[in-house]
Amino acid sequence: MKILSAICLVMMMATAAHAEDFGLGVILGDPSGLSGKMKLNGNHSLDGALAYSTGKHHGLQLHSDYLWDRARSWGTTQGPLDMYYGLGGRLISYDDDKHESKMSLGPRGSLGLSFNINNPNIELFGELALILEVIPDVTADLDAGIGARIRF
Repeated sequence: MKILSAICLVMMMATAAHAEDFGLGVILGDPSGLSGKMKLNGNHSLDGALAYSTGKHHGLQLHSDYLWDRARSWGTTQGPLDMYYGLGGRLISYDDDKHESKMSLGPRGSLGLSFNINNPNIELFGELALILEVIPDVTADLDAGIGARIRF
């Protein structure tokens, strides 16, 4: 699991070197860890995190979503507050009382708000994500977090 997570993170960062708008930062909540986002065009992006989950499963989590940016915008005096939604997946490697190194896998749907500050180039965001775990059992889970990313 650790090797798979490291490979995914390196691939995401290597791909981002060719992107016009890439952000790297942190997410706090459940999960908490490193967060990245890469703009694909004006209306779509990819985001992901390599983080530690403290919710239903305690362990290393990797998630990624394809996002529809600016699904709805609200004007503020500081700039627009944008709503986004996305679909993706989540993988957690965790230990429990019965077994060591169990894995949980399932699709993930996210809904969030983002606010971009232009000087310095920082994105503030908050999101909720509903996960339908299909491995090892079919159950539902909810992730929630707030964070900040520096845009390059």
